[in-house]
Formats: sequence, structure tokens, C-alpha cells
Amino acid sequence: MFDFLKNITLYQSAGILVVVATVAHIVLGVTLKGVARQAGKTKNRLDDHLIKAVSLPLKSLIWFGLIFFSINLFKGEIGFLTKVITYIDIVPIFILTWAIIRIMSGVENYLIEKKSNINNDSVRLIVRLTKLLIIISIALGIAQELGFSVSGLLTFGGVGGIVIGFAAKDMLSNIFGGLMLQMDRPFSTGDWIRSSQFEGTVEKIGWRMTRIRTFSKNPIYIPNSIFTSIPIETPSRMTNRRIKEVIGIRYDDIAQIPIIVDEVEMLLKKHKEIDQNEPLRVYFNYFNASSLDFNVYAFTKTTDKNEYQRVKQKILLQIAGVIAKHKAEIAYPTQTLNIQK
Repeated sequence: MFDFLKNITLYQSAGILVVVATVAHIVLGVTLKGVARQAGKTKNRLDDHLIKAVSLPLKSLIWFGLIFFSINLFKGEIGFLTKVITYIDIVPIFILTWAIIRIMSGVENYLIEKKSNINNDSVRLIVRLTKLLIIISIALGIAQELGFSVSGLLTFGGVGGIVIGFAAKDMLSNIFGGLMLQMDRPFSTGDWIRSSQFEGTVEKIGWRMTRIRTFSKNPIYIPNSIFTSIPIETPSRMTNRRIKEVIGIRYDDIAQIPIIVDEVEMLLKKHKEIDQNEPLRVYFNYFNASSLDFNVYAFTKTTDKNEYQRVKQKILLQIAGVIAKHKAEIAYPTQTLNIQK
């Protein structure tokens, strides 16, 4: 056995390495499938994401081992492989970085799917920033390992950062605007927002811009810096919907105004869909050109638009019934023409 190992050629050794790597790849794949099958039986989905994240880097590590040992075998025969081996040593660092980034992406997906109290946009922001910091840290470490001066790179980066900052002022303002959106959270993905310039549902809050889908189904791409300079209304976060109507009665029915106003107010106070903790007002307050106007002001409990329309419709018809019950009529624009003989 030992004599065989001593007498094998380089090509035979390389073949053995290929066989070992192939067997290791198959064994690892079967093992990971078994572990994933067992993890799939648990209620917690985090382990599923973690297994999926590390599977490809682990398999890549096996094939890197094959390449690394093969180069070591042939470096005596092929001269330039001696230089290659000095640089290929850092490949495991790249594989490890790749694995860490995939693990973080798996944790991000888990937190988003979990539907917890954590805001999804904040999760994405934190994960992206952490990935960026990890990549920069490892890049600086590799640069130092290859003989570059890290302090010189940082100094150059500082000066270059100032130059880039002036050149990409608008882009940086959009990035910082996106950061403020994530920190202050005036709205989140899925919220209905409105301003004097646009209105729609937020689909995505990115680093540089936010995508909004209008109610006509057209996408609008808005630079994040815009949100720092304009007021934004978020109707989807409303606590109630308001009923605010002005109803006019004929001048001929002025005697019925007090009882109509009192009855409409009582109607709203007894209505189960009206929030009694919010302001409720019914007052006659204006002599209009062709009508006696009284205001109806109240808030519904529901915030759903379809339900609100149903409740409002029902209340308006009931008010019309109160007016008709007292032999009054809702006014419409009229003019009286006096002709002198």
C-alpha cells in the first residue's frame, strides 16, 4: 500500500484528488439534504434559511481544496504556479465572506417572512449596511495582506470621498434621504401616501429612490431627497374617517330647522358606526343664497373606504328621511324674479 503511494505519478495523485472531492461533494450534498429535511419539520424557519445559505459556500470550499492541492502538486513542474499559490490562499476568505453575506440574507428573509413588529424596511437597511461594513473590512484586511498600506488607502479614500461628495451631491442627498426615511418611518412599504405632487401606494423604499404605484396603476419613481422638503400625508394610518357635509333646507321650512337639527344630532349619537369619542357637531350656521345650511360633522369607526362609503350613504339617506318626515325639503338653487307692473 505504501509502496503504491510512493510510486504514483502526479497525474494519478490529481485523479485521486478529483475522486475524493467528488465523493466529498456527494456526501456533503446528501448530508445537507437530510439536515434540511429535518429542519423542515420544525416550526422555526430560521434553520431552513441558514442551511440554504451555507450549502453553496461549503460545496465551493471542497472544490477550492481540489484546486489548491492540485496546484501544490504541479507547482514543481509548472513554474508560474508557485506565484499563483501565493495569491490563491486568500480565496477561502472570499468564500467565508460569501457565506456570511448569504447567512445575513437568510436572516433578513426570515425576519421579513416572520411578520413581526420589526419594520421590514428597517430590516433591509440594517442588513445592507452590515453587509457593506463587512465587505469593506475584509477588503481592507486583504489589501493589507497583499502588501498595500491601509493607512494610505484610508487617506486616499478620505480625499476621494470629498471629491466624490461634490461630484455626486444629489445622489448622496438621495441616499441620506432614504436613511432618514428608514429612521423616522413617516411611511412604510404598502402605505398609501399623498402630497400635492403625487398619490399612491408605496411599493419599494430603495437607497436612492422610492417607487410608488398610483391608483391608475402607473409607477412613479421619486428621489428620496424630495421627501425631506415636502409635507407627506399618510392616509393609510388614519384612525377614523370623517363625514363633513353641508345640507341646505328651503327658506319656506325655516320653522322646522331646530327640530331637524336636533333629530339629526340624536341620529348620529345613537348610530353604532359613529365614533362617539371623536367630535360630533350638527349646527345650523348659514343663510345661503337659496337655502338654510346646517353642518353635519362626525367620524366613523371604520377606516376602510368601501365600508365608510356604505356607512356615509346610509346616514345621508337617514338624514333625508328626517327632513321629509317634518314636511321639509332639501333646497336646490333657485331665483325669485319680481316683475313690476
